[in-house]
Amino acid sequence: MRNILLLALLLSGCATAQKDRPTSAIPYDMKRPTQVFELPSFLVEVSALTDVDDTTLACVHDESASVYFLSVRTGEVIDSVAFAGPADMEGLTRVRDIFFALRSDGLVYRLGDRLSRLQVLDTFRVAVPNRNIEGLGFDEHTGMILVSPKDHMKGSKEGKDERLIYAIDPDATSKAPRTILKVSLGRLEQQAAVKGIDVPQQKKKGKERSALKLRYSSVAVHPGSHHYYLLSATDRTLLVLDRQGDLVDLIQLDGKLLPKAEGITFTSNGDMWLSSEGKGRGPVLVRYAQNDR
Repeated sequence: MRNILLLALLLSGCATAQKDRPTSAIPYDMKRPTQVFELPSFLVEVSALTDVDDTTLACVHDESASVYFLSVRTGEVIDSVAFAGPADMEGLTRVRDIFFALRSDGLVYRLGDRLSRLQVLDTFRVAVPNRNIEGLGFDEHTGMILVSPKDHMKGSKEGKDERLIYAIDPDATSKAPRTILKVSLGRLEQQAAVKGIDVPQQKKKGKERSALKLRYSSVAVHPGSHHYYLLSATDRTLLVLDRQGDLVDLIQLDGKLLPKAEGITFTSNGDMWLSSEGKGRGPVLVRYAQNDR
């Protein structure tokens, strides 16, 4: 009888723990990557990632205006194309057959296929008030290029609390970008508390306080749910928002595996790919297969 009562208590405790522990709201097991590829050392500062087709990804890295093509089967560099001189490259995305590569000062190279080699078709500047822009992504749902600045707006308290996402028409890049998403850190923290999701913490004056910074390093859109996926390398988080900007999930990334994650993309089957700079380890490309739901 005693054993039965003990078993009942254990099962009750497990059920309570399972109930209290929030399940991931995204279709990936972030604790168990499907594949991890070590990238070559010359990609130690890999800073952006985009899909090319079902078998190929592309990336750029700091200090080199080159596109590197990666095999999704092996993680190996299968080709590379230089399109300009040395430059601090931070973003890369593909829109149909055209690539858009972002320099840290807001200059964007439009790269097209000429005789099977990428060449610069033209350039334009991202006309936003932010001064530190790292992320480009493509939203197939709207047909717009997304821009995710790393910095926040200076001045007011509200500006420091907000994180903005802009959209650019890839066929009318001379038009000013428009703000499509305003994210409040305070509101996100409130939503996280309601959902039982932990946010990064730090001790300040003897008290635990939120250390969430959300300095976006990259942005991508899930091909099925159309949720926004936003990387912040500064606090090693992956933020997932719905189309209204409400919190879906906030994942704290494994610092040993992904010490400085700055690239994210999806292949057409829904698999998510993250790339991380080498920081205490070599650069990596990590695949998370989409769970069946």
